[in-house]
Amino acid sequence: MSYWNFGFLMTLLWLSGILLACGLIRRVFPGYAKLGMPDCMLAGVLGLVLGPQVVGVAPLEVGDLEVIVYHGLALLFLLVGLQTPPPPSAVGGARSIAIGIPFTAVMQGIIGLVGVLVFVAVSGEALHPGFGFMLPLGFNQGPGQALSMGKAWQATGFADGPQVGLIFAALGFAWSVLVGVPLVAYARRKGWITSHRPGGGREGDGPAVEALPAAEDGALDPMTVHLGLVAVMYLIVFFVLKGVTGALAAKPQMAAMLWGFHFLIAAGVSMGTRRLLIGVLPSVKLHDGLLSRLAGITVDLTTAAALSAVQLAVLQAYWGRVLVITSVGGLFSLLFCVWVARRAFPEEPFEHALVLFGTITGTLTTGMALLRIIDPELRGSTANNTVRGATGAVLLGAPLLLVIMPMPTTGFPADFPGTTYVAVGLLAVYLVVLGLIWRFMGPLRFLSPVMSLWPEGSISPGKVAEAPRSEA
Repeated sequence: MSYWNFGFLMTLLWLSGILLACGLIRRVFPGYAKLGMPDCMLAGVLGLVLGPQVVGVAPLEVGDLEVIVYHGLALLFLLVGLQTPPPPSAVGGARSIAIGIPFTAVMQGIIGLVGVLVFVAVSGEALHPGFGFMLPLGFNQGPGQALSMGKAWQATGFADGPQVGLIFAALGFAWSVLVGVPLVAYARRKGWITSHRPGGGREGDGPAVEALPAAEDGALDPMTVHLGLVAVMYLIVFFVLKGVTGALAAKPQMAAMLWGFHFLIAAGVSMGTRRLLIGVLPSVKLHDGLLSRLAGITVDLTTAAALSAVQLAVLQAYWGRVLVITSVGGLFSLLFCVWVARRAFPEEPFEHALVLFGTITGTLTTGMALLRIIDPELRGSTANNTVRGATGAVLLGAPLLLVIMPMPTTGFPADFPGTTYVAVGLLAVYLVVLGLIWRFMGPLRFLSPVMSLWPEGSISPGKVAEAPRSEA
């Protein structure tokens, strides 16, 4: 009898148990909830401490945890792609979120690559350009993409790529929570937080809850149908990748990178499947509530697994370079989000800036968790604008992932550092392009004084207006 002799199953069971324990901690200790830390992040920290690297109580295998993170990212894109897309929005906040996320990713990419070039100039030792790209991947994109791209870049000489990606992502989460929560307290003292949210609902009104569908007599449960559809789509993603990479047998580095981009193929498959079902099989009803619940489970497991999988030995080997790049990147991200708040968000400027900061250092769910500290029921315009803007951010961020990142990484070490300098130049050009788009197609306005983090003037969708003075 060897039914229980399966390492991956035990890793998944222990990780799920740790997540449940963190949920109970929130209910037993009310003071913990006020800290604003998401339960999945606490679970990741506990998984790291209880795992083989520290205490050794929980049998969490790093390889199994990395598998959860890798596939969890693609499954998340599948689930989000199946949901009803948000309607086009004319709200300036949504546009600023859509442009602000890729804008900061490009800015972080410049910081990371410049850091790599400085380290190489000082030490004389070649450092893979992917190390610098881990700043926007780990901070701006999250642990799933950081691990996925790190694994793809292993074939190009980035030996510890997946682990370095997880380390950057873990430090990004630390910036999001350890800086984001005190930032809220500071904003309260300064009077930056909006006290009235137009259109946010009446006092006592709760958020609308969509009823989950019930199974018909003799039919499959709706949850089974949705899980089966996701499984079939993921099989399609696998066969697409297998076919394309098989055709690139002569280019193994490019083929390895394509396996790292599995989440983009998953997004395309899911959106195509949704259109196909609507046009050909309208009787198959997709339920956004079920898809959202499944996406939430995926985020919880992926985040907890990513933090639990950080290898302390790898962190020790790279801690100096990682600390410098993440410190500079985190500080610039913080200052930029506060600086752009009143200049790019007509309504609820601090709330939007807070979500943007949480998203570009952690994930979208981390940004929402920070927002719930000051808007527990997510009634304001910020939550809605963030969901709408995140869709456009994927499109505007595609040139960074698909064009600029492959340039210095696929040719390493033969083309280093020449292509890295070219990549820095392209990042600078694209940063200017995004800034112009933000200025002329979005609500970005350069209020005076330019160096002020929180100018007295505020913007409206069509003109610059004076806002009430904040408290000293």
